[in-house]
Amino acid sequence: RTPAGPTLSFRVKRFTLGRQIRAVQRRPFDSMKAFESPPVVVTNNFGDVTAAPHVKLMRITFQNMFPAINVSTVKLSECRRVVLFNFIRRNVTEKDPEKAKEVGDDDEEDEEVEVRHYAIRAKPVGVDRKVRRIVEAKIPNLGRLDDISDYIT
Repeated sequence: RTPAGPTLSFRVKRFTLGRQIRAVQRRPFDSMKAFESPPVVVTNNFGDVTAAPHVKLMRITFQNMFPAINVSTVKLSECRRVVLFNFIRRNVTEKDPEKAKEVGDDDEEDEEVEVRHYAIRAKPVGVDRKVRRIVEAKIPNLGRLDDISDYIT
């Protein structure tokens, strides 16, 4: 909470462009409407109160990068994106025993933060196809039927 504040520095190891992801998808989802509301932020493996101070700082920083979502008032239709911050801690000795000898005892862990951004769609699951069409506001032609129950059965 100081004006100069703590500084977090990261090194980008690998990344994928949005157009590369859309090129491999069967049904690419590209909607500007998804960016009208803030994403749901998920922080995974960042620990709890007993976590290291730098891990707590990363978790708080990632959570405060996006506006808070009030769970009691948010509409499901507004939740169109999820941002996942996944904290990965690996022992250096597991990856490369020779490198562990060079690094020394003080740096035995390699820490990474994996960032993924998902577009999501809420769909009714476990419902008959005809009922799902009505729920999704795709009203079928009911002109030849006497009652909507004739359509569903």
